Amino acid sequence: MIDKIIKLGFNDVFSSVPSQYVTIKEAIEGNTRIKLNNGLYHEFNKDELIDLSNKIPLYLWSLVKIPFVFIKSIEVGEFFISGEEWNKRAVSILLGREVSSVISTVDVEILLKQYRSLIFIFLSPTIYMDLQYNEM
Repeated sequence: MIDKIIKLGFNDVFSSVPSQYVTIKEAIEGNTRIKLNNGLYHEFNKDELIDLSNKIPLYLWSLVKIPFVFIKSIEVGEFFISGEEWNKRAVSILLGREVSSVISTVDVEILLKQYRSLIFIFLSPTIYMDLQYNEM
């Protein structure tokens, strides 16, 4: 019984996973709302989009998808960067150094200060992956 209650609680929390992503180009052209799995919408902050577009080279605008999704690793102080290589490249540019698929808590804090509306953070890799798999 308790397992079912916990699972329902996690499903409710993680239902806010984005069900759609947009490229930087699409967002700059006005597509600043994305739908979440729970049916609600999330709006990107236009000032954050402008700042992001000024830092990311134009050739990446059609390749980088937002929002950025960071998933908490089971290791202390580590987050996985979800998405394709282009998103990892964009995170490297934003942080000013080359990063792999894993970034630190400090890196996430730096990015959150500048791009709060463009980032989603998930605390459980297994539940996030389960939700993504079930949506397919």
